[in-house]
Amino acid sequence: MGNVRLKIRAVLFASTLLAGTSSLPAIGAEPDVILYNAHILTVDDGFSTAQAVAIEDGKFVKVGSDAEVLDTAGEATRKIDMKGKTILPGFNDSHVHMLAGKTFGVQVDLTRVRSIADIKAALAARIATARPGEAISGSRGWWEYQLSDGRLPNRHDLDEIAPNNPVAIAGPHYAIVNSLALKMAGITAQTPDPQGGEIYKDASGEPTGLLMDRASRPVMALFARPTPEQQFEGMVKVIRLANSNGLTSIGDPSGSVEDAALYRRLYDAGKLTLRVDFSYSVDHALPLDKVEAALKTFGPAGQAWGDGMFRADELGEVALDGAELSAFLRDGYPGKPDYHGIQMVPTEHFKAFAALANRYGWRLRPHAVGDAAIDEALDAFEFANAEKPITGRRWMIDHAFLLGPTHYPRVKALGVVINSQYMHNAQLGKLILKAWERPLADRSEPYREWLENGILFANGSDGPIAYDACPLYQIYGSVTRNTKWGGKLGPDQGISRRDAIKSVTINGAYTSFEEKVKGSIEPGKYADLVVLADDILAVPAENIKDIKILATVMGGRTVFGTLEQ
Repeated sequence: MGNVRLKIRAVLFASTLLAGTSSLPAIGAEPDVILYNAHILTVDDGFSTAQAVAIEDGKFVKVGSDAEVLDTAGEATRKIDMKGKTILPGFNDSHVHMLAGKTFGVQVDLTRVRSIADIKAALAARIATARPGEAISGSRGWWEYQLSDGRLPNRHDLDEIAPNNPVAIAGPHYAIVNSLALKMAGITAQTPDPQGGEIYKDASGEPTGLLMDRASRPVMALFARPTPEQQFEGMVKVIRLANSNGLTSIGDPSGSVEDAALYRRLYDAGKLTLRVDFSYSVDHALPLDKVEAALKTFGPAGQAWGDGMFRADELGEVALDGAELSAFLRDGYPGKPDYHGIQMVPTEHFKAFAALANRYGWRLRPHAVGDAAIDEALDAFEFANAEKPITGRRWMIDHAFLLGPTHYPRVKALGVVINSQYMHNAQLGKLILKAWERPLADRSEPYREWLENGILFANGSDGPIAYDACPLYQIYGSVTRNTKWGGKLGPDQGISRRDAIKSVTINGAYTSFEEKVKGSIEPGKYADLVVLADDILAVPAENIKDIKILATVMGGRTVFGTLEQ
């Protein structure tokens, strides 16, 4: 009887796929597991709630009341009383640098530092066991506003603990290096700023050790890559961490052919417990013939394997500007009217790049923070669209801090999707305020205005996964506009809890054309869900960020915690 039932379901499922729908009929189904007595926020079109859900073969097969769903149980069905716990679709971080996990455990961990002295102590401990001349790198996960010194470290600080080893510590779109690293990279007072980068210099014209964006590349080339086994083990650790934050899907915005192969190796070893929307990286500043040669090494756009585990049809994160201190702005920076930030590549070149990518079937997701960078992205999109339509292909702009009213009609006309990350305001808002001042700083990520103007955005973290890839905090910040540094940017731009939840679930699925198979709890979709200890719609807003994640399930498999409470 069981074989007959499976054959019936297989025929019915095939017919639904041919009809262009993902709904999987529950007729004849005998679920593997039923979760009942739950508070389920389905995030379907009506944001409906349910009491129970049935899962079979890694997919949801029935959603409804306890009575309706329990009626589908068979003799072997496992039935779990959720005791009123809240269940949401699995979270989706649409922009997270998961591949930073390759260096997890290799770099010096700076995620808990609170002063320059802490940074120096952590680095000194590693240097004490290193060979003279061995390059030492420190991790991200620390922020200028957290340092009690009120400033960034400089090369002189690092020289005190590392006179004989090149040292670099990473920040958002910059690196801070010591004097030996500068010397080995050939960076002196006479070195000009590269296109797309800036070498900070003191009053005497000497480099301070702060290298913005592309200016850091000669130094970072000095540092050895982790071994393949170190990369694999680092990725296993960060994937587990991601699952513990409720993540079942991610968008990794930049990677190589070797990185795609690493994801496949993780999958084959049974260690990939996240669905990956992958973007290949190509240096968009290269001559177009070299760009084209690189595109040919990637294989065709639209790669996919593993039943929803990996897909790749994007090129990213092609940067058009820097970050808070170097975003490409239409108007000059406060106090520096002639400084407009960093333009990574000339507009005409990026137009040609976009058209070339489009010919090969790739979607773009450029990094554009400032309003002028967003202008450049849209100029290029429109140029590519004139040759071969991109409307409806969901090209994206990542970050888009200063996306504003002049951009909205162009975004909607092309069907562009925005990948935003509230974590920027949360972590770097103090730096944004310092660099841009009000009122411009209050224009950073105006979510309420975006929704009122029909702009669809997905939320993410932009973090190496080792820190802050926490969707509950993204929901909390999007609702309250609160931050980790104590202030607020755009305090009137908070959105509803429902819209914030959508931004880390169904909207993320939309960015990768997967809203029919994930992002909500509906029959036929992948059984990806997260179990919360509290009702996210009912707790005080201030408590959203502190809700405990009890379990994360991907494809019907528990990948974090336990369903038995």
